[in-house]
Amino acid sequence: MKNYEIYKLNNEYPYIVFSTSYINPLEDIEKIEEEMESEFRGKVLFDLLLSNGLTSNRFLEAEFDGGKFQYTSIKPVGNLDNLIKKESITFYRENIDLLQNSVLPNAHKFLIKKGLLV
Repeated sequence: MKNYEIYKLNNEYPYIVFSTSYINPLEDIEKIEEEMESEFRGKVLFDLLLSNGLTSNRFLEAEFDGGKFQYTSIKPVGNLDNLIKKESITFYRENIDLLQNSVLPNAHKFLIKKGLLV
């Protein structure tokens, strides 16, 4: 099983990479680079909920140049649009089984399952 899923979005971040386990997807960044569309250049959002939890470094952004991520561009995203957060929680609610293989405490898993967390 991969430690990430790549999804296309229609907002300021054309792509989001979701963590799918407690293992940080950045550990597989070379594989992610191979899966990204080579013609794409721009910002990619990483949602590290399952590996980092509800911390200030849950969301990271990185510049993709069509072949590689610019490692010096990786930084936490502080103020993220609520629509993006809702899309993220929707992903995890639709893939609820992923929560079991995460660093999240049971209380946070419950809030996600009930749709009470944004």
